[in-house]
Amino acid sequence: MKLAFELDVPDSTLNGESQAELFNSVKQQAVLNLYGEQRTTSGEAARMLELTLIQLMDFLTLSGIGFQVDLDEDDFQMLRQWRTERQPKRPE
Repeated sequence: MKLAFELDVPDSTLNGESQAELFNSVKQQAVLNLYGEQRTTSGEAARMLELTLIQLMDFLTLSGIGFQVDLDEDDFQMLRQWRTERQPKRPE
């Protein structure tokens, strides 16, 4: 789905910014809002902003939102098993 809208912006508000820079800023804020409200996933947010997940993680950190991780009980069980298997053996 594509979302398009018009926004009347006085010329004086650009302060030397190009229309493309203003558009990108509005787009980033919209995606941050959707992600912050958990209305979109990290993968979707990255695609909307044309970023990799690593770039998105950096962008979210800089924005103060942070990367959200959704883990369920199966994920935690897998992590516990992974840690147990890789935990160094203690000398006896």
